[in-house]
Amino acid sequence: MVPHPRSASTTPLPAGRRTALDLDGHPPRVVLDNTVVLSALVFGGPMATRLRRAWRNGFCRPMVCRDTLLDLTRQLGQAPLTFSVAEQQQMLGEYLPYVLKVRVPLAAAPGQIEPGGLAFVKLGMAGKAHVLVTSDPALLAMQARLPFEVMAQEPFLNLLRASAIDPAPLRRATRHPP
Repeated sequence: MVPHPRSASTTPLPAGRRTALDLDGHPPRVVLDNTVVLSALVFGGPMATRLRRAWRNGFCRPMVCRDTLLDLTRQLGQAPLTFSVAEQQQMLGEYLPYVLKVRVPLAAAPGQIEPGGLAFVKLGMAGKAHVLVTSDPALLAMQARLPFEVMAQEPFLNLLRASAIDPAPLRRATRHPP
């Protein structure tokens, strides 16, 4: 039994389910829904600062896929945010160097609309996530049905603070001489 980060009680996890605490010091692979990422990049505040430090310093490894990245870029360009292309690139530059890019198999036909949040669940499944961090009540309610934890931002940051994680250095591409 593992203590659940959102409550003081202990609850058994479904068979085969990993927990963000079972990492042997390795940073968790994390799906951050775009609301959480936008909040961290645009609005700031203490939690946003803690989250940005966590991904920059290798205490967690956020994951993105094609669909989630396209949606994040679209949201940065939409009202009420409506950032210029240069501003969007600057914000994405503060996030994308630290993410793991995951290839998610296409399940929906092009142009078909999927339920909100499904792209993050598919990303978590394909990338073998330890945690999905969200503020979406529908995703939070799926906690028991997924093979990874689903939690709000503050419990996730508290979990990181309480875990003994050896930060993973950013992998830089090495240049080979011609």
